[in-house]
Amino acid sequence: MRLDKIILENIRSYVSEEIIFPRGSILLSGDVGSGKSSVLLALDFALFGLQSGGLTGDSLLRTGANKGFVEVHLALDDNIFVIRRNLKRQKDSVQQESGFIILNGKKEHLSPVELKDRVLSLFKYPKELLTKSKNLIYRYTVYTPQEEMKYILLAEKDHRLEILRRVFGVDRYKRIRDNSRIFLTFLKNYQKGLTANISDLESKTELYQENLKDKNNLEEEISLLNKKIIIVEEKLKEITYNLEQMQQQLLQFNEYKKNLEILKLKQETQEHQLRRHQFEKEKIMQEIKMISPSSEILAVDSKGLLLQEEGLKNLYQEISGKNAALRVLEHAIKNSKHIKESISSLDICPLCKQKVSPEHISDIIQGEESEIQKNLEESKLIEKEIASLGKEIDEKNKALEQLRKRYMAAEKIMLEKRYLEEKEKLLSRLQEEINSLEEKQKITVKEIINLEELLPSFASLEEKLQTFMKEKENYREEKNNYELKRHGINIELVSLQKQIKLLNEEIAKKEKEKQALFYWSNIQNWLEESFVNMMEVIEQHTLFKVHNDFDVLFQKWFTLLINEDTLNVQLDAEFTPTIEQNGHLITYEYLSGGEKTAIALAYRLALNQVINQLLSVIKTRDMLILDEPTDGFSNAQVDKIRDILRELPLQQVILVSHESKIESFVDHVIRLEKTGHVTRVLC
Repeated sequence: MRLDKIILENIRSYVSEEIIFPRGSILLSGDVGSGKSSVLLALDFALFGLQSGGLTGDSLLRTGANKGFVEVHLALDDNIFVIRRNLKRQKDSVQQESGFIILNGKKEHLSPVELKDRVLSLFKYPKELLTKSKNLIYRYTVYTPQEEMKYILLAEKDHRLEILRRVFGVDRYKRIRDNSRIFLTFLKNYQKGLTANISDLESKTELYQENLKDKNNLEEEISLLNKKIIIVEEKLKEITYNLEQMQQQLLQFNEYKKNLEILKLKQETQEHQLRRHQFEKEKIMQEIKMISPSSEILAVDSKGLLLQEEGLKNLYQEISGKNAALRVLEHAIKNSKHIKESISSLDICPLCKQKVSPEHISDIIQGEESEIQKNLEESKLIEKEIASLGKEIDEKNKALEQLRKRYMAAEKIMLEKRYLEEKEKLLSRLQEEINSLEEKQKITVKEIINLEELLPSFASLEEKLQTFMKEKENYREEKNNYELKRHGINIELVSLQKQIKLLNEEIAKKEKEKQALFYWSNIQNWLEESFVNMMEVIEQHTLFKVHNDFDVLFQKWFTLLINEDTLNVQLDAEFTPTIEQNGHLITYEYLSGGEKTAIALAYRLALNQVINQLLSVIKTRDMLILDEPTDGFSNAQVDKIRDILRELPLQQVILVSHESKIESFVDHVIRLEKTGHVTRVLC
């Protein structure tokens, strides 16, 4: 992992700043209180969020600000990803809000917990080595405040050993042993339960065998009953067949009886029809005698009658036209008289509004009188024509009436002849039907005689049928008794089969439990005799190797920092530094400030390397942050930092120090300056 950039918005003394971090060694330089450690705390917050009992929102959000955020840009496996966490001031506290992560250009908005899980996943940190309050892997491989390292050196050895065992992953073996003992306790109780469960396995097996015998006996009894039922069913089948044959004969007998009745009814109907046809024949013959149509047929042309009616219609139309013309002339005469009356008293023309002269009035009156005379003469001519047309109409009406009477008489004669012809045809048909009925009647009488001769042969059929019905009922009752008995046995058999099935399942379960008891007994023996001891041996071996590697590295870094033959250090079995000076053991408290810092830094660097070797998959192995690593160092010891930087095979080392001499040791310097409670980046 490599830190590329961090953006701070309202974080402690930072209002709005962006800090670029290049590759190599970097120094965050500035006076005491200039905001150097704030950058490291902001980075810790961006990666892991607020921590109970540690980093709080109130300690991060700038005083007076309601909102703030930290955004970091990191390089991981040649990929750049961005993490942003937000802070918001609530009524009584400062809380985290949802943030986001950008990976390969894809942005995801996540809750604080989801962000932490995603970071742990990206860093490949084993989650079992991370507590809720402290990120031990990050704390002891990337960034450990110097004071916290001094604390672990001075802590109780049991507490320090517990922390280191968790960091190294060695405590897993103790957890495995403890869990194994818990599991063994559970296993023993479980085996006691299995032993109790299979205690009646033998008796259950015996009961199962007895039930199988009872089941076989019941099945044999059912088989015998089935054979008896088959025999009865065969007899029932035979009787049923005979009954069906007799029923068919009975049906035929009933059909004959029914047909006989129908034939007799048919004979009566035929006789009735024959009598009725004879009566109708006599009646028609009498009617034919009474009809004597005239032999004279008047010649009347229906077309001429129509022409006469059409001519009369035209005369009526002509006289109607004359009357219409007469009314027009009368209206014209009336209109002329009105004009004469109006003009004689006219003084001013209503159209042109000019005075009308007597001469003009006289001309108009004369013109109208001339028009009246002309119309009167024309009216007289029309009246004469109307009178002439009226006479012609009267004459034609009389002629048409005579013609109609002759036509009606001729029509009557024609109708009488047609009626006579119809009666003669009907008489012929009746005679044919009478002949047909007489033939049918002969056939019906013959059929009746044949059926009456056939019926006595069926006389004993019903008596035989009753005998077979009783016999069938007896066999049916016998079959029902067998079936009832079989049903009772089947119920008993089903109940027994269920019991056998349950017993079989219970025995199978107990057999499995017996096998499980054998299996878990072997597991118990293996855990007690081999596994727990093996975990203890592995733990000791692993812890010994870690201790040996740690001790070698610790002495290496300390020797690099304090090159004095009189002062030697090493780690005891509890990873506590033991200090020897001139052949005498001395305690950490009696060392000088520079020596204490050197031991803490050497312990810090050794711890970093050991953890990175053990956890080779984590992605933060190429980055290290050292916070005030030279506190109390002499000038000569400060120079040793240059050697340490050369010895560290890392992509990026970030140092926080106000020691200006270190600026010449590093590749890059980021200077911070605080003015009026606001920190700014100078370069």
